[in-house]
Amino acid sequence: MKSIKLYIILLFGLLTGCFKDEGNYSYEEINPPLWVEAFNDNAPKYMTGYAGENEMMKFRGSRMFTWEADSAMRAEEVRYEWKLGDVVLSEELDFDMPTDEVVKKIGLTRYSNDEGIWGTFSVIEKNTGITFPARLYVFIYPQFANNDWYILSENNDKSKVSVISPRVVVEAGKMVTNYKLKEDAYKAINGQDVPGRPIDLVMETSRDVSASGACVILTDQVAYEVNIENMQKVSEVKNQFLDGTPTDFNVVAMREKAPGSPDSGEGSASFIVTKDGRLFTRMRSANYLVGKYLTEPYYIDEKGYKITKLGHSNYALNIPCYDEKNRRIVMATTWREDVGEDQYNKTPVYKTRLVPLKSSKSVPVDNFAEGTEILYLSQKNHISWGFSGTTILYTVYYNDPNYAGTLVGDFGFENRNATFKYVGQERWYMLPVKLDASSVFLVSSNNRSGATADAAKYRDFYSVGNELHFIQRAKAWSDKSKRIVKFNATFPSKITALAYSFFNLDQLWVGCEDGTICAYDIKNIESPVLLFKKNVGGKVASIKQMGWHTVNHDWF
Repeated sequence: MKSIKLYIILLFGLLTGCFKDEGNYSYEEINPPLWVEAFNDNAPKYMTGYAGENEMMKFRGSRMFTWEADSAMRAEEVRYEWKLGDVVLSEELDFDMPTDEVVKKIGLTRYSNDEGIWGTFSVIEKNTGITFPARLYVFIYPQFANNDWYILSENNDKSKVSVISPRVVVEAGKMVTNYKLKEDAYKAINGQDVPGRPIDLVMETSRDVSASGACVILTDQVAYEVNIENMQKVSEVKNQFLDGTPTDFNVVAMREKAPGSPDSGEGSASFIVTKDGRLFTRMRSANYLVGKYLTEPYYIDEKGYKITKLGHSNYALNIPCYDEKNRRIVMATTWREDVGEDQYNKTPVYKTRLVPLKSSKSVPVDNFAEGTEILYLSQKNHISWGFSGTTILYTVYYNDPNYAGTLVGDFGFENRNATFKYVGQERWYMLPVKLDASSVFLVSSNNRSGATADAAKYRDFYSVGNELHFIQRAKAWSDKSKRIVKFNATFPSKITALAYSFFNLDQLWVGCEDGTICAYDIKNIESPVLLFKKNVGGKVASIKQMGWHTVNHDWF
């Protein structure tokens, strides 16, 4: 057996010499700035800016710190540095800079709605170079940002698009919201008018155009697609067809069925209706890089069709349509087909389709009476019992020649099997007034919780001239009662447009024939509060709010 010898050499003298403290130290007081808050990675200083002409960003270092003592002398001993990313913006303590100049300096090419830019504001000692940094997190929004409103209105025999931008500012020490009107913004940006009389503004998810998507300005002459963030025209719908523009192409309505989930591989589906009732479709890829409208109109069945209404729906759900030729409701939707050589190597392919409803109970969805006028179609969410999973509730407002008042009917649709679905809690009743094609409707189909969002599920607005009314439904699933209530506000002329603030549905926007736009806080629907009143100088045809949506939101 081998033995192991350990030799331990203790260099005691050398070690103690190394650790000997001669006491040759000098100390200097740092005197750092006293930050008014903890500006770190978890709690940075938040700042915002909006791009566009005359938009400024305010950088105020003096509000971020104080000195413990000798503030005047200390200020002479330091300098300042503002950085976004790796770019130094300024060495001033306080300064203003046009947002467009900030964007240019940092090389920002694409705006984000949910991610900011990290930076620092630093106080630096001139003599020593000691740096005291505070973390910044800066959101720079496009010229037209989430929560801004697009307004389409008449401009003599042409159209114009204006924008109303809510901006939170400090006045007399209080945070208040100002509503900034940028009238005729399209012409100011593109240098030309929009030809034709206004019809509608159509929101598109098109992420290839911008992070916020696109908007189609629809008139009786053109359908212009614009970047929603800066309103620059990027295309015309007539040029987005696979094999050339269809003959006699005159668009009167458009709707998009947005993709339900970014992980599913499904893209957006778009539906176009022309003046003669033809319907054209487009299915885009999930990355928005491919997908054009088919030049041939959609074929439903041997009966033919004439589509005269595209209804309202949630962001990613079916769009109810009316086929006037056959007096029936059809659903514009999408379906998935798995294609491939065998069951183990298949690729999901999404396609558009239109499904006629073929049976009816309280609402004659497959055979309305001859002479019926369909006024409005919408997805709805005011009956919870029996309507869950893939069964979806819809509402139709229509004039049947056999009844004195406008009829309101609820019906179900089974999305998975693409069939009409009868559920025993459907409603059908008559309004005490006969509405006509000039009436404007506002219905929410949201599937969200929250006081104002929940309240909107049980309320439908409709206009009669310059008066606004709403149907107040009961919330109990077994209660079929309702009230007709006049909205507590007066309007200077005929109501021509209605809109919700889509996220919380806590604001109601009303557009009028004389160009007046009013916005109300409707947290208490019985006592609305006027937020502002402006005029865009011509009949208001459409009001749409920008912003991110989910499948639970209305796709206004």
